[in-house]
Amino acid sequence: MQRLEDTSTPFHVGMAILGYSLCSSTLLLANKMAIHYLPSPSIVSFAQILFSAVAVLIIKAVGYPVDWFEWEKMKAYAIYIVIFVAAIYTNMKALALSNVETVIVFRACTPIAVSIIEYFFMDRELPSLRSSISLSVVAIGALFYCLSDSQLALHGLSSYTWVIIYFVLITVEMTYGKKLTSSVKMESVWGPVLYCNFLSILPMFLLAYFQGDFENFSPLMAQIPTSGMIVLIFSCVAGTLIGYTGWLCRGMVSATSFTLVGVVNKFLTVLLNVLAWEKHSTPFGIFAVCLCLSAGFFYQQAPRRDLTRKEILPTHAHLIPAADINSKETTGLLQSESPDKK
Repeated sequence: MQRLEDTSTPFHVGMAILGYSLCSSTLLLANKMAIHYLPSPSIVSFAQILFSAVAVLIIKAVGYPVDWFEWEKMKAYAIYIVIFVAAIYTNMKALALSNVETVIVFRACTPIAVSIIEYFFMDRELPSLRSSISLSVVAIGALFYCLSDSQLALHGLSSYTWVIIYFVLITVEMTYGKKLTSSVKMESVWGPVLYCNFLSILPMFLLAYFQGDFENFSPLMAQIPTSGMIVLIFSCVAGTLIGYTGWLCRGMVSATSFTLVGVVNKFLTVLLNVLAWEKHSTPFGIFAVCLCLSAGFFYQQAPRRDLTRKEILPTHAHLIPAADINSKETTGLLQSESPDKK
């Protein structure tokens, strides 16, 4: 896939963010409700992954360009698939055992971890002062939420086991997924969606099978009301769409920005959860969640360090021999002689 971050216009970035936000904000609540009707996180996840893979294969069958399987690309996606399946499963387990706001708060803290990983491993600058304050307020809001959470008061940190594991996995998934968009060439955005979902079918099936979830599959399906089936189907459709919009958006912005978009759009999730679902946090807890989400609006994407170097080099390129243009000494000289210091 071409480097969308370098070629996308602000309009296209905005539309990608809008599409991803709509899918992300509704899918979290849909997953919570789907697990309520079908209390088996692995089966719900398996149904969504299978639905998405079949949907993309149908899209390819009708003539839309979708990257087909290549061994080298499949190997590149292997590690991501393991992280992806584990993240989905732990997210479902966290939703089954916690309320929606708890998952949102931990999700809100992921940009802090992602920004650090980007700095050390993905050639991205550290967040600016404004962005650092934004991320700090997110952390303060998360602390306020934990102090108001009755589950923490009753059961201690053990009540957050699954959501903490989810936090770690989603942080790694966000950064590794961004790496794939630049290191693995795909001709269409549907390509990563197909690879991700098709290759996840077997691992998710085995996870459900060895947990014995399929033993009670028929009785569980027979007990689902019509409304529950509608919610399950909606979650499958939303899961497919979030695959496309997510990979599109991920290719256009930094890993931290992409993670933060997934956080800020949860305002709609909180609103829908309060209006349509009785299982939500206390008023103070909801305030803490809103504090986390509001802080995200003030975050500014940190620039890539390679772009910063490119801005410096042209001014002095005619003075430097070609063989030395990328040397550490040259970089230091150019930085010390930048125009703003003359």
